[in-house]
Amino acid sequence: MTETQGNYSADNIESMMFEGVSRRAFLTFLMFLLVDAILVLFSQSGPPRETIFQASPRRNFRDSTTTTRHLNNTPSSFVTTNASSHVNTTLSFVTLIDVINSLKSPVIMTTVNHGFMDLLQNLLFSIQRISLENDIVVICEDRSSYLELSHGVRGLNITYHIVLTHLGESVENATTYGSKNYKSLVKKRVLYLKCFVDSGVDVLYTDVDIVLLGDPFPYIERGADLVVQTEMSPRLRDTCTGFMFMKASKKMSVFLDAWSKKLPRDPFGNQRTFNKVIGKYGKTMKTQLEPMTKFQSGKIFRDTKTPWREREPRPVEVHANFLVGHGKKTDMLREADLWFIPESSINVSTI
Repeated sequence: MTETQGNYSADNIESMMFEGVSRRAFLTFLMFLLVDAILVLFSQSGPPRETIFQASPRRNFRDSTTTTRHLNNTPSSFVTTNASSHVNTTLSFVTLIDVINSLKSPVIMTTVNHGFMDLLQNLLFSIQRISLENDIVVICEDRSSYLELSHGVRGLNITYHIVLTHLGESVENATTYGSKNYKSLVKKRVLYLKCFVDSGVDVLYTDVDIVLLGDPFPYIERGADLVVQTEMSPRLRDTCTGFMFMKASKKMSVFLDAWSKKLPRDPFGNQRTFNKVIGKYGKTMKTQLEPMTKFQSGKIFRDTKTPWREREPRPVEVHANFLVGHGKKTDMLREADLWFIPESSINVSTI
């Protein structure tokens, strides 16, 4: 061994490190390594993924049952227990696309934030009442509604999937028609529908302030691309975006793209631009208007004083629209005998 071997002074180390390489190049290399390490750490500790909950179909929620849904690439799950309904619920973190790919057409889809939880439950109980067995997807616009629904609803024995929005959470409070928060919520709708249509899943979208009194699917004509409810008159430009069926097709995807592009110019939310777009594209696809005697807006329904159970023909769907404010909607549904939540299922934190 020579005299210089093993002599690792600071000067010698520095000269070896930078031999043939500039100091600046080496420091740049070290900086890139540090940035790469930081990015890896952030990617491993990102936000939680969307979550799905599936209630056990056709089971009594008073029995102690555990429902588990395992999907491909599901990283983790956990079990929570709702003491009031005696149900163990397994939650699995999945993406919205994971949910879509596991569903069977046609799917019923709705969205909710925590301020409208009671209306959502009323819709779900109306679906249970008529024994519909379609897959149901509830997109929660905030974590409070997602967490509450993940514990199950006492007396609700239908299967429904819960997904946390992937488009950014909204306010938890009930929104008022025309408000900034309302317009922000309803403009997401077209993007959700686009996910379903582009994934090959037929979808029936419904607002939460709706009740189903009969099976709506027999009224959808064979081959229809778009089926919509009208507001006041049976005209193509008087349609309502609160209740509509969309068939997964190229024509429907083009229509949704056109609707989405015009949304930023809609001062009221999404319905005005929808009616403009349907005026242009409605004749390029098979578009069907639901019969107003069966599918009724709030105004049409309230114009007839006869109790709905005695009407002929009996309505299939009723929308509590033309009423501004959460309280007015719930009052109308209660007064019209359209409130289907059992007293034993009412959760004080929901109302």
